[in-house]
This record gives sequence, structure tokens and C-alpha cells, in this order.
Amino acid sequence: MKIKPFAGKSTRTKIFTVISLVAILLLIVLNLWINKFGIYGNAYIDMTPEGLYTLTPEMEDACDELFDGIQGDVEIIFCNDRDYLIKDMGTRVVYYMALAMAKRHDNLTVSSVNVTMNPTAVAQYKTTSLTEIDSRDVIISYDSKNADTGVNNSRYRIVSADNFWRVWSDNTVYSYDGEYQMMSYLLSLTLVDRPAAYFVTDHGETYYDVTNPENPMNKETGVFVDLLHDRGFEVKNLSISQLAADAKAESEATGKTVIPQIPDDCILLIINNPKTDFRYDASQATSFTYVSETEILDRYMTDERGSIMVSLDYDSARLENGGERLRNFEDFLAEWGIECTGLKVTDDVNFIDNLRGDNSTIIADYELEEETYASGIYGNFASMTSAPRFIIDDAGALKTSFGVGQESNEPGSAQTLRIFTPFIYSMGDSLTYAKDEYGEYKALADDGKQIVAALGSRQTTDQENGNLTFSYVFCAASPTFFSSDILGNTSYANFDIISSLVQNICRLESYADEALGGDGANNKRLFGKVLVDNKIRAEDTNKEIYVEGGGTQPVSELGLTAPRRNWAMVVIFTIPVLIAIAGVVVSVKRKYL
Repeated sequence: MKIKPFAGKSTRTKIFTVISLVAILLLIVLNLWINKFGIYGNAYIDMTPEGLYTLTPEMEDACDELFDGIQGDVEIIFCNDRDYLIKDMGTRVVYYMALAMAKRHDNLTVSSVNVTMNPTAVAQYKTTSLTEIDSRDVIISYDSKNADTGVNNSRYRIVSADNFWRVWSDNTVYSYDGEYQMMSYLLSLTLVDRPAAYFVTDHGETYYDVTNPENPMNKETGVFVDLLHDRGFEVKNLSISQLAADAKAESEATGKTVIPQIPDDCILLIINNPKTDFRYDASQATSFTYVSETEILDRYMTDERGSIMVSLDYDSARLENGGERLRNFEDFLAEWGIECTGLKVTDDVNFIDNLRGDNSTIIADYELEEETYASGIYGNFASMTSAPRFIIDDAGALKTSFGVGQESNEPGSAQTLRIFTPFIYSMGDSLTYAKDEYGEYKALADDGKQIVAALGSRQTTDQENGNLTFSYVFCAASPTFFSSDILGNTSYANFDIISSLVQNICRLESYADEALGGDGANNKRLFGKVLVDNKIRAEDTNKEIYVEGGGTQPVSELGLTAPRRNWAMVVIFTIPVLIAIAGVVVSVKRKYL
């Protein structure tokens, strides 16, 4: 039997029924359009007084210049579903900013993926087993091809959405700095040449010879070089003495003083088991133009653009320098808080069998105390009951050179600290040995936990905006710390932890224009778009807003003044009210007219 919905109905009824069906369909289409183009296509009205959802003219200009000039594609991946991104204030503003940028530029795409439900979707960005990608993280990637070599060059950054906001000391958010931060990340990915890690070569170091693939040393350092390649570095060689010689020759040729300096693309300097000391000419000490080799290192570090990783024989007196310790180089390390004690460390309980047939390849102890630098690098990993072991071969003991404390003000600067931080220890059962007058190692009474790898950092506070910048010197009291035998053994944790350390200490940033943001409100000095009349908590799980003058305000109304909230309500309810009125009119006409 055929169903005839209009049988027996008047023409007017049929017309109004069709109109009603068409109206419902139009409302559904309108709803879909609002969701598709209104939210995801940025077809909305920004009523926040700070302009949180609108790109400033300066940001638009900066994006135009950047994306018109690059020869590749940028993708911004948000690590949660779009509904959750929009619901959360901290991610919503960043997400809308990215969408507004993508709307202007074809070589920028924005996507989202729920990394909790689908962690393999971002597996390509997890370069080590320690890498954790959180649902609040934003992955910014850049893919380009070198026009000369045809080689693809891929770089990426993983940052938390919280990094786009500024926080007071009381942990309340007070401004949105997303434009400046996003442009900084994009510039660091697209406008900076591939960063380089340099092996120092002229003090008997074990290095990777990039000019001679057949060099036997390359096998010893090959796994470490693979690690550096995984982190996006180009590996190069550097002679410190040649730097000094070239600078001297150029000074004599030009008549102008040329100071030797580490190459600009170097963000990691590797000094792997030096056997002779760094040079210092005492006869030139009074010369204003003379720069010793350790001073070249120090200038590089205080330039706030580099880091140094050192593996050092704990007994440098047995090296190729006539039985003398590496005094100049050890003095340089001491300035960074790291003192080489010359003590040997073994362990009769926690050791790995080695080719020497002794107990000098020890199982290290992790730093599990929260809020420490080491715990920040590997804490979650090390606290696992089945965490792989970290191995140190032929280890020695380190300690701080800063006396009782572990930090010291840099001479002449109250805003700069040098801080000593333990990184890896020996176990509590370890034994320490010192040489006696006959050159024989004798056990000491103060056995127990020893620092076998440490970090010296330089922390500088910007007086204008309070930002902190860091430089790092990492030192392991082991001549084989970077050896392929240990790093290449997947049953140990060495590769993963050193990879995470390298990623953390090697930071190369290109900063956005300080004028970015317009009207003087969104620049480096004034911390972005400052919230007008309220602050949100950094840990705003319930998204509670503290309003100036007392009380709270829903986060969905952040930045909306009372009149604007009223107009927003009027706009929101206008369409359903009009539809309701139309329905009443139609009903009245049908019944009485």
C-alpha cells in the first residue's frame, strides 16, 4: 500500500508543509555551515577586547613575508579532537590562530589528531622511547627540498599549548603571547640553516671524521652520530687551534683585530675524551687581542647560542701530555661548576662484565627527586619498575667547584647564575679509589654514591621581561661515554637518555619581530595581548576565571564585557525567536484565516 502524506489535504496545507520541511532542512544546513565555516573556517565575530581570536596586522604581514618566501610546506598538528580543542580555553585561542593563518596561506595546513586514542598517528615525531606527546601539545613541522641537492629537509617542534600564554608568579595567566611564540617557532624551523654539531679534533679527541669515512674512529662514534642525525644535526669537525691561527692571520692581513669564534651554525660542541690540554700562552696574557682556547669556548657559551658535551678521562694525568693533568681545560670546567676529582669509581655489586675483566663498567643510579633537572629529562622513564639500566664504563667521580652551594653568580653580573646539577650517579655500593704516591690506586674510606655525570648551566635573567636563557656544559667522567658499544646496545637506556638530553640542551631560536602584535600590546616587551579585566589560572581544570573586583566568570566569556555579553545573547537567540514567531503566525493563519 502506497503512503500518500498529502491525501485529502488542502493546497494551503500542502504548501505550508513543504515550507516547513524546507525550513527544517535549511536550519540543518545552516547548522552544518556554522560548524564547518563558522568555527573551522573562522567565520565568527571576535568580541574579546584583546582581539584574542583575530590576527593583528603585524602578524598578517609577518606571515605573508614568511610563507611567501619559504620553499616548503608547514603543518600544525593539534594533538586532540577539535571539539576538545575548542572547549578548552588554552587550546582554543591557539587553534583559532592557526586556522586564521592557514586561511591566508596555501602552504600551511592545520590538522588535529587524538593522540590518546591514536598514538601511532604521531609516532614519526617520537624519535626516542622517552618522547611523550601530550593531548595539549602542538606539533609544528616544516618539509622542504633543497633546490641544489634535491635532499628533503624535515624539521619539527613539539610545544605545549601552555607555551603560548604568559603566567604570573602566582600561577595565573595574564596575557596571550601566541603570535610572537608561533612566529618564533616558525622562523626557527624555516629561516635557520640546518644546525650543526661539531666534534673538536685537535687535542687527541675521539671524533667522527666527516672527511674520511674509513677512519677507524668513525666506528667508535658512529652510533652517537646517528643519534645526532636523528635530532636533525649536520655533523662537522672543528679545530680550535686552527680558528685561532686563522684569526691571527686575518688580523695581520687586515690590520684589524679579529677574535676567533665558533662557527655561527654550531649549537653543540663535542669534546670527546681529549688527551692533551687546551692551549694557553702565558706570554700573551697582557695582550688585549690574545684569546686562549678555553676563552674561545667561554665566549661561545656566554653568547647564549650553544652547548658543550664533554667526555673526560677521570685520570687525565695518564694521558699523552707527559703525566700532567689537563689543567687549562679542567679550569674551564670548574668555572661552570664541574670539578674533576681524579677518583676512580667501581662497584663490586652493580657492574657489567667487560673485556678488561674487572668491575669498572658500572650500573648507574638515576636521580628520582622531583623538580631536579635530571628527573625532568628521564624521571618518568627511570621510575618504571622495569626501566632499562644506564651504563657507565671506566667511570670517575665529579663534584661541584662552587663550595658548599651548587650555584654561583657570574662575576660582574647579578642577573647571571652558573649552576651545578648532578645528572647520573653511581650506586650506593660503589667504591672510590685515589692514586697514592707510587701511582697505584688505593681504596678510600668514603665509599658510596658518587656523581659520575653532571651539568653546568648558565642562567641569565632578562631585566626587561624576566625571561630566562640558558647555556649548558655537560660532562661525563668517562672516556668511553659516547662509545658505540654502549650507545648501540638497545638493552641499555643510554641512547634514549642521551638523545633526550641533547634535545633539551640544544636550542636554536630565531625570534619574531618585537613589533609583532600592533598597537604596542603584543610585543616582546609587553608580553602579548594582556587580558583586560581578569586572569585565568594556569591549572584551570574547571576553567574558573577570577574577575577584577571579586567573583568568578565562566571561561567561555573570557574578555567579554557586560554589554558585549548582552549583544552576544541577542545574536544567539535571534534566529530561534524569529523562527518561533514565524511558526506562531503560520499557525494562527491556518486556524483563523
